[in-house]
Amino acid sequence: MGKKSRRRDKKMPKVLKDEAERKSEMDTIKAKITSLGLSEEMDGIDTFYARASEFVERGESWSGKIKIHGCKRVLDVVFTPYKHKESLAGLLYDDNISNNSD
Repeated sequence: MGKKSRRRDKKMPKVLKDEAERKSEMDTIKAKITSLGLSEEMDGIDTFYARASEFVERGESWSGKIKIHGCKRVLDVVFTPYKHKESLAGLLYDDNISNNSD
């Protein structure tokens, strides 16, 4: 009995989220950020809102870390356009970030 070759397996096409699903995900993430007391006027959060609206419109994946000055936090963001993966945003502590928006 030999090892089964996996090369013959056909890959399923990746299913993308539509605009309504992307908007729903971004609304959920924005609500969580707002519930933590972070407003859209804060330096860094406005960058997140701009990236989120761009993701909803275009559907292009993006990931990165956005510094939030004033509270020594970093917003770790992953936007994925595929249905089987969820877009994520996590708030991380970073002592190296200054309290002012230099």
